[in-house]
Amino acid sequence: MAREQAGCSDVHPGMDVAESGAPGSAKMGPKEDPHGKREENVTRFPRALAPILVILIVLTLAPQLSFAAEVGRGFEHVHALVMDAEGRILFLGAHTGLFRSEDGGRSWQKVALSSKHPSPDVMGVAADPKDPLAIYAATHEAGVFRTTDGGKTWREANAGLGGADVHGLAVDPNIPSKLHAAVRGKGEGIYRTTDRGGKWVRVDDGPAGETKVLTSVNISTGMGGIFLYAGTAEGLQRSADCF
Repeated sequence: MAREQAGCSDVHPGMDVAESGAPGSAKMGPKEDPHGKREENVTRFPRALAPILVILIVLTLAPQLSFAAEVGRGFEHVHALVMDAEGRILFLGAHTGLFRSEDGGRSWQKVALSSKHPSPDVMGVAADPKDPLAIYAATHEAGVFRTTDGGKTWREANAGLGGADVHGLAVDPNIPSKLHAAVRGKGEGIYRTTDRGGKWVRVDDGPAGETKVLTSVNISTGMGGIFLYAGTAEGLQRSADCF
């Protein structure tokens, strides 16, 4: 990710973790044990990425499960899945809109985000880790929506965004009022808000390739910040979030 502001000069932006062996995925060279056996190279998987792996597995299996939405049609493409801070309600972002489940996914209800956009293509969903009533949804054509009452009502949160095609949302696990959004097309780049979506500011060009998922991971950079991970069409990339 190419920065527009200075900071974190010793961290290489836009680093492809899968290919570069970035910090956090330490590689160990071959070793000889006391009995003369040669050990193979291994790669340590950061524990902080385990929740992301679980979500990716669920999304991969989603088409095979019996998801029956009350609107009488399937989800088509599933882009995001999150649970509220209390672990009671699931929110699912799909090509046909936003859905919620209060019974562990056995049944789903369509969520109305806006009368102007009854069935938006929901590209990302993010939950406040401390407030179960605060949920954010990123759409392909209408920007960002937020709710502060558990999904009963939704409002646009697009002030400062350069475009309406938002492909990823990430809530800082340590500072829930801080979020990052990945915008494509018009106004493309990474945007940040520090007031829960009240005002966005463009802070970075963003990763190479189409962003599929954006997540703030609580892995310290050693410089006072944490890492922002982006799953893209070109692989997994990360950058320190202190731009």
